Amino acid sequence: MTRPVNSRATAPRRPYACASLALVTILTGSVGCHQERPPPLSTAESLGTDALPSVDDEAEPASAPADMRQLWFMDGLGREAILARERRDHTSAVSLLDKMLADPKLASGDRAAAELLRALEHLRVDQFPEAAQLLAQARVAPALTPIEPYLRMLEAQARLDASESDVALKLVADLSPDLEAGIPVRVLLVKADAQARTQDRAGAIATYNAFLRQASGAERHEARRKLAVLLLEGNDDDKRAAGKLFEQLVAEVPLSDYGAEADAELDKLEKAKLITRSKTERQRLARDQAKATAERHLDQHSYGSAVAAVDDFIKHAKQHGATDKDRCEVLFVKGSAIFKMRKRANSQPVFDSAAKHCAKAGDVTLEVKSRYQAARGVYAAGKYEQAAGRFEQLARDHADHSYADDCLIKAGESWESAGDPGKARAAYESSLAKHPGGDMYGEALRRLLVQGFAEGRLPDVVALIDKSIAGGKVEGDELAKLHYFRGKALNRLGKGDEAEAAWLQAIETRPLSYPSLQALSRLRERSDEAAAAGLAKISASSDAPVPELALPATPTATRVKLWASLGLGEQARDELEASAITGWPAVAALAQAGLYSDAQRALASVGTSWRGGGPTGARRQLWELAHPVPFRGLVDPGEQDHGVPALLTYAIMQSESRFNPGATSWAGARGLIQLMPATAQNVADRAGLKIQPSQLYDPATNLDIGQRYLAGLTARWNNVDGAPALAVPSYNAGPGRTDEWLKLRGDWDLDLFVEAIPFDETRRYTQSVLGRWAAYRWLYGTGDEAARMPYIPLQIPS
Repeated sequence: MTRPVNSRATAPRRPYACASLALVTILTGSVGCHQERPPPLSTAESLGTDALPSVDDEAEPASAPADMRQLWFMDGLGREAILARERRDHTSAVSLLDKMLADPKLASGDRAAAELLRALEHLRVDQFPEAAQLLAQARVAPALTPIEPYLRMLEAQARLDASESDVALKLVADLSPDLEAGIPVRVLLVKADAQARTQDRAGAIATYNAFLRQASGAERHEARRKLAVLLLEGNDDDKRAAGKLFEQLVAEVPLSDYGAEADAELDKLEKAKLITRSKTERQRLARDQAKATAERHLDQHSYGSAVAAVDDFIKHAKQHGATDKDRCEVLFVKGSAIFKMRKRANSQPVFDSAAKHCAKAGDVTLEVKSRYQAARGVYAAGKYEQAAGRFEQLARDHADHSYADDCLIKAGESWESAGDPGKARAAYESSLAKHPGGDMYGEALRRLLVQGFAEGRLPDVVALIDKSIAGGKVEGDELAKLHYFRGKALNRLGKGDEAEAAWLQAIETRPLSYPSLQALSRLRERSDEAAAAGLAKISASSDAPVPELALPATPTATRVKLWASLGLGEQARDELEASAITGWPAVAALAQAGLYSDAQRALASVGTSWRGGGPTGARRQLWELAHPVPFRGLVDPGEQDHGVPALLTYAIMQSESRFNPGATSWAGARGLIQLMPATAQNVADRAGLKIQPSQLYDPATNLDIGQRYLAGLTARWNNVDGAPALAVPSYNAGPGRTDEWLKLRGDWDLDLFVEAIPFDETRRYTQSVLGRWAAYRWLYGTGDEAARMPYIPLQIPS
């Protein structure tokens, strides 16, 4: 009996194990100098988290206000159906599409578009025959000709899943990967599956091999498994080739069903004496599998399992024939797992052991990383002087390594915690002097500036800033920030006119940013004339060229516009990436269709130089593309009802989810403004609302609960002007953390308080959100320019 190579019943269920083609996914005032000794500026090692949760799992992107969408359907049921699909309201989408398709007068192009969307809804619930029939009808419509080959591939997969293999093979027989025609490499996998199901074993083997030569990513695991299964049916040479494929699966995806199946098949092949493995080969395979298992547990945040896997590896190290390099690698994994379990002090001896084996193996990179992490473990144990010594020694031992400047920063942090600001300053200055081109230059500079302000060494601050500006190593927002703090120091020194000039320079450098928001606030405190000069800098015209926004006149551009008009952002993005269309044309194509989550990803490729000019003239379109306003019909009333500062929700939403209502972080935060279910439940309980965790993906629910929570944070500081500067870090790190920092630095100026937030991610997040808030207020706020811009006072709200 022929073994199934693409049966859905055998599709693996664990991570990294792909089922047969998942069509739904494919489509789918001056202050006096402070002379007191400052408290430590950085306490992140003992208090903080490692990083912000990242958005890992995303559904289809957010929708925009109806009048902004350039969709296939200008209005009516079709438009409502696209928007319903995007907000995951599949029941409504199906109902709307069925009503459309029941209309005999529906235009042929609109019917084809509705049939395609309805087919996707059938696929979502595994109704393959129905999906295939609709795809067959839709793809022959002239309106969908540009994507006909792609739709044919989708229909073929649906036919396969409906056990219509002969029909599937005919559909893809003449299709080959062709980026110009919009046919992805995946078509080879569909074709190979169809060949295997129609007993064309030789053809299937050749096509699977062709796919493996061209494909990348997790789909290769699926293809390897299917090819190996076919080879098992052949002669002894074929079976040995299958064994090689199974070995790859065991090493690459040990925790998946693919890996488990491959391991079992290898045992069978060996027992049948079809493959023979020497002791060395056995050891290598077992060793590679054990190491991969530990690493995969770490990647999946299963830290306890990672530790157990490493302990088991070490226990059987001799049996595995483990080398020093192997021990180096697995011990680094164990130390990392313990560290991430918040048992940082306990990770130190593990990292020390890893470093010894790494040194013996000659693995300098992991040796340095292990020693660095071990020193962090010492710091976590409260042994600050010892930690400082370790960091400094590592910086000396590996002065040319990329971690050398990081070590000096951590040494300074350790000396601060040990109560020795002089040695801390020396460490930071050493980092600047010895590693002027390092990636920690800005961090060393930041710490020295904050320390200088806290200790009242204002001339030193000005001199350091002037030297850094003249050096030309600082750009963008960070350069604007230097101008801002230069003005702050000069103002404290009684040089008001020079301070005003520095603040104007900060605004000119980055017109709508966190530094410019602070600079404009200081100018407002100076005089109405100074404030007007600052506002004029924001609205000043720029002679910098405006980039081209139109897509090139290519078949790819035609397909991108078509996919986007149907609300299918994944396909539009894939077409852009496959044809290397990036930059502003990609941003515009996606954003103008309301596919904001995809547009935000594309925006990352354009750099930040465009932010050097304000949103005047033709440049305003760039700013609006970068700062869209989806769900405004929900956001504006919610802010008014709950007391959230106008448009602050957008700055939070952009930072948290990139406007994707289906976003889920690795930590479990959900929806547009990334709410943890427990937090959302607490807010809902206080409001007398009943919600389910799944409702956090609904934009209306997510925004209502999120705005209630955000309003509660600003209300902690009486909703005064400076409240957002404390509410934003509280939103990110928790209000308890902000309270801890206020106990240490509550008598500082608010700008310095924000600059001294010890968690790197929270500090950057706070400044990013406040800068985005300034942009949103300028672009979409009400009133004149002065009324639109927020004001951040120097005094911390009480």
